[in-house]
Amino acid sequence: MFQFKHHLFCLLALLAGASMAAAADTAPWLRAWIDGEEITGTTLESRYSTLDDEPASPVIRWEKSDSRNGKPVLVQQGKDKESYTLTDKDAGQYFRIIVGSGTKDAIASPWIGPVITEKQAESINNRFDPANTYQENVDALQKELSEKLRDAVYFTVETGKLHGSPYAMVNNERVPLPEDIRPFRENGKIYINQPFVQAVFKKELPDEIMEEAGGQKAYEIGNAARALKLNLWQGDKEKAPVPNFRLQPMAEGLVIFTPEKDIFSPVRDRDLVNEAINRLFDFKANDEQIQWFRDAKFGMFIHWNPSSLLEREISWERNAARPFDSNSGKKNVMDFEYDSTYRRFNPKQYDPKKWMSVARKSGMKYAVLTSKHHDSFSNFPSAYDTFTIANTPYGKDIVGQFAAAVHAAGLKLGFYYSGRDWYNPYYLTNQHYRYLEYYFGQISELLTRYGQVDILWFDSLGSSSLNQWDPRTMIRRIKQYQPDILINNRMTGTRGGNKGPLAEDLKGDFLTPECKLGPFNDKTPWESCMTVADIPGTRWTGNWSYTSKAKVKPVEESIKFLINNTVKDGNLLYNIGPTPLGTFVPEQANTFLAMGKWIAPYREAIYGTRGGPYKNMPWGGSCYKTNRNGKKTVYLHVSPLIAQKGKELKGSEPLLIKDIGEKFTKATVIADGTFNGKEAKLEKEDGQYKITLPAGMSWDKWDTVIKLQ
Repeated sequence: MFQFKHHLFCLLALLAGASMAAAADTAPWLRAWIDGEEITGTTLESRYSTLDDEPASPVIRWEKSDSRNGKPVLVQQGKDKESYTLTDKDAGQYFRIIVGSGTKDAIASPWIGPVITEKQAESINNRFDPANTYQENVDALQKELSEKLRDAVYFTVETGKLHGSPYAMVNNERVPLPEDIRPFRENGKIYINQPFVQAVFKKELPDEIMEEAGGQKAYEIGNAARALKLNLWQGDKEKAPVPNFRLQPMAEGLVIFTPEKDIFSPVRDRDLVNEAINRLFDFKANDEQIQWFRDAKFGMFIHWNPSSLLEREISWERNAARPFDSNSGKKNVMDFEYDSTYRRFNPKQYDPKKWMSVARKSGMKYAVLTSKHHDSFSNFPSAYDTFTIANTPYGKDIVGQFAAAVHAAGLKLGFYYSGRDWYNPYYLTNQHYRYLEYYFGQISELLTRYGQVDILWFDSLGSSSLNQWDPRTMIRRIKQYQPDILINNRMTGTRGGNKGPLAEDLKGDFLTPECKLGPFNDKTPWESCMTVADIPGTRWTGNWSYTSKAKVKPVEESIKFLINNTVKDGNLLYNIGPTPLGTFVPEQANTFLAMGKWIAPYREAIYGTRGGPYKNMPWGGSCYKTNRNGKKTVYLHVSPLIAQKGKELKGSEPLLIKDIGEKFTKATVIADGTFNGKEAKLEKEDGQYKITLPAGMSWDKWDTVIKLQ
């Protein structure tokens, strides 16, 4: 059996035999963490999981540091050092434990901190009242903000890797800030130019305070504030005494011009400050930003992590409880075999350049990799956790290599990230704030290390309330790092825990039907996420991660997915699960490559199209392109694969379609064969068009495209 030190949980026996013995040999301790709040006077407790037959009291080493990545200093060590009481001398310090110190299997916890004083802790004011709906809390914040900032002007300026806001708030009204009038930094100072002053303040400033900065005439904000007889509040200066997540607002670059003094206390008003900045950003992508996604049609999804070694479905076949989420029927919280597998994960043949070669030859335009799934393992090194690729035999950054390969291939880059977490000990507990720090921190790492990121593909948030997550601040932070990024619809999805309606701007940029083909929808961008392999006889909707038992879907079925989604105005994100060595299963990759060969002659009738105008036709469907003059070119996909049963066109029988007001004068065949480019006979009669194939040609068993102009 497994047990948790101090009997935190009652655990059940799961696995026996050689596999368990092997796991025990490599990982006697798992998931070390510190229980208790980092407040002076608090007694912190060491926590870890272990097998029943392991020593009951491993050596616990307590360390502190003056920063998250600073030099560790020994605090105490010993088999009896299971707890530590914080003193006033520990304020501002970070803490961690190492369980089994001095052994080859020693395991470290993530750093927690910095430690705050009791007085600082008392100043924390959480305005997300669990008794109210999330939207009610946001409305209350905005009402309070409107009163506080009714006479204020505020905006954010570029700070490090954070982009400045595209708007300023002026007396509670948003004013667009084109690039040429946005505030900027130079030599550590913030400047505004004359066009900004005119657009926002409607005033002239004295020439004597004008300076040369940024290659133009501009005003340093302190001088501008004095000339305008206004006070300044700056997020860069108004910080908490220590950078503790619960104290510190995400206010970098915020500048407020106001007639009031001391408008915010950064700790007490943390949620207000964050919401003030949230109002400066658009949460949903605009038409221009979403266009590449609508045009792309086809992408690669990759589910991969150490679970591939066990050939068990990623996360879902982790044989343990799923905290605050889908019922697993298990009372234990550890699957010792699954959770220790990372200690032997060494994919020596991982070469994402080869993956992207397959993607390009298959006709895929973007690629999305699991950076972290529900099982909490991160495929990238992180300052916020130890359960990462950095602590495997492989050791190298899987995500970083993937991002470089995607960029080199000229494809769009996406990261899957699960906010839901069945292994992190702080997830949705009374120390969930610590999980939020980890969540915000890891997203920041993903968006600042790897260049342009085009998609963040979230999964849902389990059985929780949005009051616990502050999604508006998360989305705004994402947009500060990557203004053109697309976010799917699952980031704010909860399993019944959230009450009240969800604001439109929190619904994401695109929908993600899973393992099913989407219906026609040209209002909201969407993609079906499907798997190229299945495990026969199981309850799984698809096979997301690697197993040798998986059976590959036929090419015909795969092409059906793509045709269906193209004519219904969506995309296909097609998943593959790499082997433990980091290679694709040849049969699965070959299906992708066969799709690419099929796509080649039909390219113009797939990429860059929109679904319609003929929708849900018995013989198939259509898509179209529109030129600069508004004239449509329509592509009819006459496809038995998606036709209604018994309505498939056969032989060379003519196709009849309604006249919907488009003046078609020419019909051209697009096909894989000798008839490609041949003209079909186009006749108009009785309010419809009649299309007859060229002599000797029959309708294809998969798809024949007729181009109407």
